This record gives sequence, structure tokens and C-alpha cells, in this order.
Amino acid sequence: MAFQRDGDQTLIRLGEEERSMLVDLAEQFRSVVDDDHDPGLRRLYPTAYPDDPDRDADYAGLVHDDLVQLRLEAAATVEATAGSPSLTDDELAAWMQVLNGLRLLLGTRLDVSEEDQFDPEADDAPARALLAWLGFLLEEAVVAARKPGGTNA
Repeated sequence: MAFQRDGDQTLIRLGEEERSMLVDLAEQFRSVVDDDHDPGLRRLYPTAYPDDPDRDADYAGLVHDDLVQLRLEAAATVEATAGSPSLTDDELAAWMQVLNGLRLLLGTRLDVSEEDQFDPEADDAPARALLAWLGFLLEEAVVAARKPGGTNA
């Protein structure tokens, strides 16, 4: 179990190597989000109005910078709290945001679909294994958040 609810806190049940890897990933995520030009980011900012490009551009103009800022702050929270024994509800929500963002970014770069089968011999097997691990962590975080006292995010 990667995360365990304990009253109003969520315990982090990860080893030092896993925590270090999450810090590295959060730093990379922050860098990509801050640059804001990676085509892999498109799933983080989906089209709100697919049938109306003008309206969609207006909407993106209103929310995009705020979404970028929220993701940058979430990545900074993961970096700052990765060594902590536990997380507050707000910190856990930031972790979930970064884990999900990393999954979306990596999944887009790998062009992953629901039908894909994992091939341990494939060149991209390590990246796909990372994608699966991020999904596992996100699922564990969501379960912890939904327990009594959790953020219910």
C-alpha cells in the first residue's frame, strides 16, 4: 500500500528510491509544464468546445494560465513533501494532480491506447512500466483520499 489514511493525514508508504524518483519526475513535469510547448501536454488541456474553435480559444485564454500555475504549484508540493512521513489533504490532492498529469503526458508520448498489451521485450517497456506504476500510485492515492477524513477529491 503506497498511501494509508491515518486520521486527518495520509501516510506515505514509499521507499527512498521511489520517493527520489517521484521528486525527479515532479521536477521534469514542472519543467515541461513551465515550458508549455510540449505537444504531449495536449491531454492536460483538452478542448472544451471541439465544434467551436473561437469559443474554445476564448475559454483556453481564460483558464490556461491558471491551470499551468496550479500544476506548477502541485509539482512544487510533491518535491517539497516527498520526504515527509505523511500528507495533508491539500498535499495529497497535489500529489494526485501530478501523478495524473505525469500519466497523461507519458501516455500521450507513448501513444498508449486501451487495447495495448504490455510487451516486456519492447523498447518502450521501461516507460510503459513507469506508466503502470504511476497509475497504481494514483489509484492508491484516490482510495486514501476517499476514506473518512479524506479530501474526497
